[in-house]
Amino acid sequence: MSTPDNTVQVTSLPNLAQILPYLLGHYPDDSIALHAPGPNFHDGPTMTCPLPEVSAEWQATAENAARQFVAYAHDRGHDPAQGIIIYLCREPRPGQSPEDAAALLAPISTWLTNEFVEHRANVLQTIGLVANRWWAYECDIDGCCEGEPLPSPDDPTSVVAQMTRLGRTPGPRTRDIIKEFRATADPGFLEDLHTAADHFNTRCATNAERDATLALTLDQIAAAMRQFRDGATALSRALTMQLIVGLQDDAAVEAGVAHAEDDDLPHARRLWAYLARHCAEPFAQEAVPILTLFAFVAWRQGDLIAARLALRNAITTDPEYELATGIHLGTIDGEDPRDWLASAREGHTHRAAHLQHAVEVASEYRPTTDTTAVRYREALDAATSHYYDQVPSEDERRRARYTTIDIVNGALADFRTGRPQLMDDIAARIILGLQDLHARDAALSAGEESDLPYERQLWGYLARRCVPPHTGKAPPLLTLLGWVAWRQGDSVTATHAFTEAVDIYPGYTMAKLLLDGIRKECDPARLLATYRAAAAEFAASRPDLDTL
Repeated sequence: MSTPDNTVQVTSLPNLAQILPYLLGHYPDDSIALHAPGPNFHDGPTMTCPLPEVSAEWQATAENAARQFVAYAHDRGHDPAQGIIIYLCREPRPGQSPEDAAALLAPISTWLTNEFVEHRANVLQTIGLVANRWWAYECDIDGCCEGEPLPSPDDPTSVVAQMTRLGRTPGPRTRDIIKEFRATADPGFLEDLHTAADHFNTRCATNAERDATLALTLDQIAAAMRQFRDGATALSRALTMQLIVGLQDDAAVEAGVAHAEDDDLPHARRLWAYLARHCAEPFAQEAVPILTLFAFVAWRQGDLIAARLALRNAITTDPEYELATGIHLGTIDGEDPRDWLASAREGHTHRAAHLQHAVEVASEYRPTTDTTAVRYREALDAATSHYYDQVPSEDERRRARYTTIDIVNGALADFRTGRPQLMDDIAARIILGLQDLHARDAALSAGEESDLPYERQLWGYLARRCVPPHTGKAPPLLTLLGWVAWRQGDSVTATHAFTEAVDIYPGYTMAKLLLDGIRKECDPARLLATYRAAAAEFAASRPDLDTL
């Protein structure tokens, strides 16, 4: 192995066994390592493949690794027929001797060699490395090349001695590298994380709630980065959990990638490693985007080994996670991570602007999350229980529709006089009454333009009261709000409101029809004429009902 200014001699099997951590830049625990020597030995492609813990999976793993390496070598202009060196690395398990472990590895040599021969590749040597000893599996002389200790650094011809003279050190072991981001179990934290994940999923039941939650996550990422820039090595328990669950959103991960400018790299690396260490089973899936962020930062730092080890963990957990596989291919193909950073920053800037606007729009109707939410929920609980305890007749349902409209008109009168508040039971009665499609249609704004601000204020006010678990009662209010906004020329808010209604209840026909009308650029004035006629018919039928 030579460099422009010096030469390292690899002239023996002991040298060949000892050079691996210098060749790869790390020592791959429990792995197959493949190297196709170039003119200076270290030239040429290398690849590592982890060995599964279950030995029954080794043959398939070995054969797949051989096929991948042949393709990889060809892609890099190297002919594997010129020779391949195989390294098989594994540490003895409890109760297992080095000889036992080496014997267990021996069949892998045969499987790899057979597969390479099938693809016209030539195996030069297979070296087993177990417990600082080496085996040469091609040697068929009993007792020869079996379990020899690696050369002593005191031997001037050893690779270690040669490298030391050149000021080079061996790469660390895999197990030491992954300590930076390997998860450790904390039962108490994991129990709280489970609760936080459930709460997160509840908060993201609708588009508006997802947008609001994403906006919060972006703020939390920025806050965590500020803390780590200031020297923090840990976050509060609550913020740690919120970031782990929040980073399951691809847009949040994109924001994380954007925090990979040069000055931020060491702080971002510590942050993502810190979060990854908190994602022990059964939360390994939650670690995937975080490990991917760690890998991207390591790639930006030029630490390809740590990046690929983190990506290996992520892809093993979720082979379909596209960002991890994309970055992994980027590290292999020699792409510039700064191109990824530029793309992420552009996407994040655009998305953040859109998100800010969406959150501002949704603030008009998004369910309340402050202390009043408890009161709103209790009022709807009581009204719902009373509502469903009764089985009204058809006539009673028709009377109830008019009662609902009367209460709505009374509420609008209050809003016109500057009292935009309703008693909890009155608000709950309106919300429940408008679940009736006929009452909702009668409430569709058919009045004059001067009334629209008060109607919009009322529907937004009532929609904000549809707190969990009563979110499913919001579509009528959102549809009424959207219709008023559309009449006012605010098609953006109308589109958001209709979309939110359909998101909550995909089969909500009125919202779907009105949303389709906006997308087709229909004139709401034509619909208004139809709704005015329906409102007049509804009002005219009331005297007949009163005589029943």
